[in-house]
Amino acid sequence: MRFLIINTTLLFVCSCGLLDTNKQGSNPVFIAAEEAQFLKDGGLRSKINAFNTKIVAAKYVESLMVGRVSVTVAEIDGYYNKNMGQFKRRGDEAMVLLFEGQDKNSAIKIKNVLDRNGLDSEKSSGVIKKHKPRRVFLKKTQLSENMSDRIFNSNPGSSFILEKDIGFVVFYIVGVFKKGTVKDLVYVNDEIQSKILAIKKYQLKEKIIDSLSVEYGKN
Repeated sequence: MRFLIINTTLLFVCSCGLLDTNKQGSNPVFIAAEEAQFLKDGGLRSKINAFNTKIVAAKYVESLMVGRVSVTVAEIDGYYNKNMGQFKRRGDEAMVLLFEGQDKNSAIKIKNVLDRNGLDSEKSSGVIKKHKPRRVFLKKTQLSENMSDRIFNSNPGSSFILEKDIGFVVFYIVGVFKKGTVKDLVYVNDEIQSKILAIKKYQLKEKIIDSLSVEYGKN
C-alpha cells in the first residue's frame, strides 16, 4: 500500500483494508504522523476507506469511458446553427497575426510581402510558415487609445510595425469585427467541441453508474 501527500492532505491507497508500514520513499510528514500513532484512530481509518472507495469507483468509471465519446463535424455544425446567439461579440474585436522578435530588416521584409501579395498568396504562406506568427483576437476596450486607433481604423489586409523590448513586431490585420456580430464557426469550433464533449461524457458517466447500480445493487 502507498501513501501520498498532496497539498498537505493525506491520500491513502489501501490494500485489503490494511495500512502498509513500509516507510521507504514515504513523505516525512506521513512518517511523523505514523510515529505519532495518528493512523490508529478509528474515525480516520473509516474516512480513509470511504475516500479510497470513491477514488477506485471514479477511476473505474473513467476506464469504462475510454474511447466511447467523440464529436462529429455534423454535431458541431448543428450546435453552431442552433445557438448562434451565444457567439455574438460583446464588443469590437480584431484578429491579427503577430510576427514577434524580428530585427528591423526582417520586419520590413515581412510587412512588404504581406502588403503586396495578400494573406492567401504563396509568398505570404512562405513567410507565415517560416516565422510562425501568433494569431490573436484583440478587444478594443483592452487597448490603449493609440493602439486602438491604429488597429480599428485600418482596413483588413494592412499591417504596421512597432518596436518592442523583444525586437520589432509586425501587426497584420486579418479582420475587424463590430460588436453584436456573430463569430464565424472557424473561431468557435474548439469551444463548441469542448461543450458537446463535456455533455456526452456526463451522460455516459451517468449511464454507466446507473447500469452498475442495477447489476450490483445500490448501497
